[in-house]
Amino acid sequence: MINRPRPKPRATLLAALVIGLLVPGATRGLSLNGFLPPPREGAVAFSYTGESYDRFWVGGDKVSDPGLGAVQTGSSSVWLTWGLTEDLSVVGNFAFVDVEGKGTAGFHDDGPQDATALLQYRFASLRRPGARHDFIVSAGGCTPMTDYEPNAPVARGDGTSDVLLRFVYHLESGRFYLAQQVGYDLRGGSAPDGLPFFTEVGYTLGRLTFSGFYADYRAEGGTDIGDPGFTFPSNRDEYQRVGAKVFARFGDGLGIVLQGFDTVGGRNSGDATGVSLGGSFAF
Repeated sequence: MINRPRPKPRATLLAALVIGLLVPGATRGLSLNGFLPPPREGAVAFSYTGESYDRFWVGGDKVSDPGLGAVQTGSSSVWLTWGLTEDLSVVGNFAFVDVEGKGTAGFHDDGPQDATALLQYRFASLRRPGARHDFIVSAGGCTPMTDYEPNAPVARGDGTSDVLLRFVYHLESGRFYLAQQVGYDLRGGSAPDGLPFFTEVGYTLGRLTFSGFYADYRAEGGTDIGDPGFTFPSNRDEYQRVGAKVFARFGDGLGIVLQGFDTVGGRNSGDATGVSLGGSFAF
């Protein structure tokens, strides 16, 4: 039997949205959980992520380079979401990036990166004793906000316009939730298409929600750094990351989230560790 879920209280909505939206990375590997806002309600969230690495993968080999040095990235993001109907919502993200290599080559890039927008549709919701199972599909795209240079060892992004597809299974049982995402990124230019996977589990205790996640991004083909004629956007850029988050609610409309993540595997990517801090407002 398919039952339509009732709208959530605003405080629960706020926690769910922010925990789902404040994830590492702005566009590639975009990850969502299964919480949707009620009709004519939404939220806005602001976050800053600082991450760094001094070793990176060339193909499957981890190396360091004095010319590149330690690479430090600061990413600022603005997230918006709005409920159009009980089962349909829209979400958008705007990212601004400042990235610098501390090595002898002095690489640096900063400015607006990409804008992303998706529609999310909950096509089924099954209620069982003590649990609810939601099934959501999302589709949208992203495109650069400015004409930045992507083909450099240190760049703010890949400079491509992409089509993003996501499917999410979402389970809620009491204070516990689990979200499993699979997706497909149909990428523009020379960038290889990608398969983003994302698993998130969380538990709410009073005004705090604790969660952990695993993010895995796989590319379909692409070049390795150093291949004849390679470009950085065409690289087979992959990563596996683990992380944890805590979200604190203050009243019905305000919240703060703190997150940390570490890279546990990759290919043609940096062995990055990062921390995010964000604030949100539900309306």
